[in-house]
Amino acid sequence: MVSMRQLQQPATVLVLADSSESMNVADSPDSKTRWEYLRETLKAAMESTRKQIVNESMLVRAWVFDREAREISVDTTSLDIGEWERRPSSEETAIGSAMESAVRAMGEQPLSAVVLLSDGGQHAYPPNDLPPQAESRRLGERGVPLWAITYGQSRGAAQARDASIVGLSVPEKVFLGNTVEIMGRVRLEGLADRNVTVRLMVEQSDGELAEVARKEIRSTEGMTEESVRFDWTAESLGERKIALVIDAVADEIVLTNNLIATFVDVVDGGLRVLYIEGSPRVEQRFLRRTLSSSPDVQIDFQWINSVNRSRWPVSLERELSRDYKVFLIGDLDVDAIRPKDLEKIRVLVENGASIGFLGGFHSFEAGGWGSSPLGRLLPYARDGLSRQRFGEPVRKDLHVRGPIKIVPDKQFGGVSVLRLGQTVEESDAIWAGLPPLDGANRLPRLLPVAKTLAVTEAGLPLLVAREYGLGRVLVFAVDSTWRWAMEGSSELYKRFWRQFVLWLARRDDFEGERLWLKLARRRISVGSPLVFDAGLTAADGTLAKGSALSAAVIDPAGNSRYVRLIKDGESFSGTITGCSEPGDWRVVVKADPQGGEAVARFVVYRQDLELANPRANTLLMQQIASTTDGGVRLPEELQSIFKEIGQAPPVYTTSEEWSVSLWDNWITLLMVAGCLCTEWFFRKRWGLV
Repeated sequence: MVSMRQLQQPATVLVLADSSESMNVADSPDSKTRWEYLRETLKAAMESTRKQIVNESMLVRAWVFDREAREISVDTTSLDIGEWERRPSSEETAIGSAMESAVRAMGEQPLSAVVLLSDGGQHAYPPNDLPPQAESRRLGERGVPLWAITYGQSRGAAQARDASIVGLSVPEKVFLGNTVEIMGRVRLEGLADRNVTVRLMVEQSDGELAEVARKEIRSTEGMTEESVRFDWTAESLGERKIALVIDAVADEIVLTNNLIATFVDVVDGGLRVLYIEGSPRVEQRFLRRTLSSSPDVQIDFQWINSVNRSRWPVSLERELSRDYKVFLIGDLDVDAIRPKDLEKIRVLVENGASIGFLGGFHSFEAGGWGSSPLGRLLPYARDGLSRQRFGEPVRKDLHVRGPIKIVPDKQFGGVSVLRLGQTVEESDAIWAGLPPLDGANRLPRLLPVAKTLAVTEAGLPLLVAREYGLGRVLVFAVDSTWRWAMEGSSELYKRFWRQFVLWLARRDDFEGERLWLKLARRRISVGSPLVFDAGLTAADGTLAKGSALSAAVIDPAGNSRYVRLIKDGESFSGTITGCSEPGDWRVVVKADPQGGEAVARFVVYRQDLELANPRANTLLMQQIASTTDGGVRLPEELQSIFKEIGQAPPVYTTSEEWSVSLWDNWITLLMVAGCLCTEWFFRKRWGLV
């Protein structure tokens, strides 16, 4: 026997309600928040189909989502989805991920419609940033309509008035006493013809932020983005927190974007170098680059172009007003600088500054330096007949043709400026292995006060030193040491020139090691990794060998945790992860076993994806709905959508079919056996057997 019947499936509606932080913005009718208005309209819509919901002819599956999606139960009595609740995941909105999770959880259950209730703001980090258009396209292919209901205004109350700091540019390192430029970007929206105040805050010695400058910015109509510039003079050593703050304006809701902070290092600016050059030659480019790479050397470059000799002499009055400890003079004629400026340099050297003269076609006596005010501090005798005039052929008698090798002097060659090895023998071997140079200046007769530090293989002086007053003087008669860097000896090149400057600055007697720590960034968002490098630098500027370091990171609450260091040559690198709390964090690196530590701070900020741009995105909602048979509706039309779904004839039916066999069960077997037994009984009784 076969039987069959058809059953109708109830209409199933999937409701996706946005519960992210932006839904708490009050830009709905009667100053309601978006969530409150969503609750009100959704409850009214379900009330219109209460009968169908109660008798389960219409099923409502409700999900709420922010960064995460979760199903909630709807009370059939109150038909309310509840109050808005702030969660850790409320800081992001992942519409596409929520649609994918909810539809997947439905399994094979047929859908009559999907109703998306949101402000359309897709604000999510990977891996939750799935595009919602792709999931709505799959719904359209299944024939499921999606209705997009947009809450909030595309230019709502939250964005009507907003003043924010969107950028901060500060040098990573500032020298003590220097005035630096601090640049910021300010965005003003809905503040037409109003003034806003931007303040520069700097951390003081007591650890508190204090205002050091302020500026007023006037907004034009609509949205404007303006640059703001402050000048700040570093007056104390150490790490300093710098913050740009914009004062809140009336009725401003979003305040988390009114401040940006970072850290700068104020270092000793005592070793300031003024490099004066007259020729754009290869040597000066390499020299400037290598000295700039030293963290404790600040080099300022002044190029006096020999082509513009009609403008000579130039004034160095502004440059000489700064506290330079070392002067370097390259391939430059003495007529390029005012005599009174040269006299001021001489006085500075006499009182403790130092000066180095470098080789070139117009260096030394070829440039007339012996007859200048600086002639008194030179280590050689004046020779007025050695002048190289512009426009004339290069005088070969003033130069030594290459290739030449630098050989440390037997008597004074052990000075720190020439120390490239651990021992004198090792250092001499290194000098012998360096690439030869193109040539050198031929120096006049040396004075008795001069000390020859290095010579050519033929014994001609190349590096000569002397003391002048409280200062030091170095004469280096070559100009092609850049070949060392180009031919595989860049570290030795850097080490030599660093020691050259340190010797002039009288810092060559430092024998200790310096622990250093460098962060890749000073500002990271919550959850982002931070890479840092650390190491020990020896007195000669090289990395100390065999050092052992340990590192830890300390959160704003004072909790410390170990950070693994990876050795990279003689330095170390580490990566800090898991910075989940905004605030000021610290990295501490210690040198074992001698102790000593280096500390650096960085800012972890929470990027408010929701409130940084809380406008309703109607365009995205239109794109989501356009790939299905649904559409975009106003919140007031949500009730009509539910009525339409509830009153529509059932779309999905199922057929149930079953069959029953009468011959393969125990009842039939008993009946047959009973009949046979009854027949046998009567046949026997009647004598038929």
